[in-house]
Amino acid sequence: MSARCLRSLVTSRERRVDANQIQNQDQDQDQNRTVVFDRDEYTCQHCGQAGEDTSLRVLSVNDVAAAGTGTDDNATAESGHSSTFATVCDSCAAILDGGEATITEELEGAEQLQETDVPTDADTGATTTSEQLFALVRETTQQQGETVSDVASFASLTTTLPAKIADAGAANSETEPGSNADDSSETDSGGSEDAKDGEDGTDTDGTEDTENDQSNPTTALAETAQEFVATRRSLLLAIASVDQRLARLDELEYDAPAATGDTGPSTPTPALAAFLETATELQETLRKLVSLAEQVTAGLGRCHGCFGGLSEHEIPVTPTACPTCGRTSAETSEWQQSAADSTTVDFERLFSAMNETLREASATTERLTDRTTALATELVAAQ
Repeated sequence: MSARCLRSLVTSRERRVDANQIQNQDQDQDQNRTVVFDRDEYTCQHCGQAGEDTSLRVLSVNDVAAAGTGTDDNATAESGHSSTFATVCDSCAAILDGGEATITEELEGAEQLQETDVPTDADTGATTTSEQLFALVRETTQQQGETVSDVASFASLTTTLPAKIADAGAANSETEPGSNADDSSETDSGGSEDAKDGEDGTDTDGTEDTENDQSNPTTALAETAQEFVATRRSLLLAIASVDQRLARLDELEYDAPAATGDTGPSTPTPALAAFLETATELQETLRKLVSLAEQVTAGLGRCHGCFGGLSEHEIPVTPTACPTCGRTSAETSEWQQSAADSTTVDFERLFSAMNETLREASATTERLTDRTTALATELVAAQ
């Protein structure tokens, strides 16, 4: 066979391989989308709007959090595990995408905000009126306030994990003599988000054994684990959404009222600057709380993304890649027991840090309320 024919044969084979790889990748992506949509019940995990697959998108929580200086930067870029994705509607996706997001105001009766593809004042170079800025600030503070409440509930949920894992481990030890109650993978069947119970939860007559499920420690752990990972995804989306809104507010050219003196259209007024500074500070505190929750799961030998076990044996004392989803667990060296030979996390001290951070968030929220009121007073006076 001539060299030319041989090269042609090799090239044709490479093209067929490339085409097959692309087709397989497309099929995998479609399958992953369906898995995520089914898990999220075709509902946006940010605003709660239900829709069809044509009006919904699947976003990588890793990418969204990283764009907003979030906390989920320990996941490998190539990870395609369903726990790294969340369902969002087109409107929320536009906000979370950052560069594509446009926020505009449509005054309809009570002046409600809507996210559209129409360029904003910042896009066109025009200044923003006090009415428009007031509506944007109101929407941002409302979303951030809801996020603060959700993060506090998430922190409370996190504090229940050690006891529930211990209860599930003890229950398994009773049913399986000789098993190791300290085995971090012992309750994986009821812990990982992807894990399915071996039983269908029904009696022999076909009725649901609800009371038995509620009293089953393994089932209780599974439900808490699913709530933890789902809430964490939603919180990362919510925090990133507020990040993008604050960034847009900072970019807007506001036609400041005469009372602010020499402040020009491209310079935030003192009231607006103080609002943005405090709101950004609160964002950092919320991210810290999510990070502390992730350190709790790492100390329990669990992945913060899918809640799968990090090891089949002892709980890792250093950041470890999750064998299920590929994420690297959080660093917990700061919270190790003081004893020299101890590798156990001091959860009492870690939970105290969470409580202290919650108090910081509360204090910052109070300051933000005062600064929001001052800004609102300025904007109303300028209308």
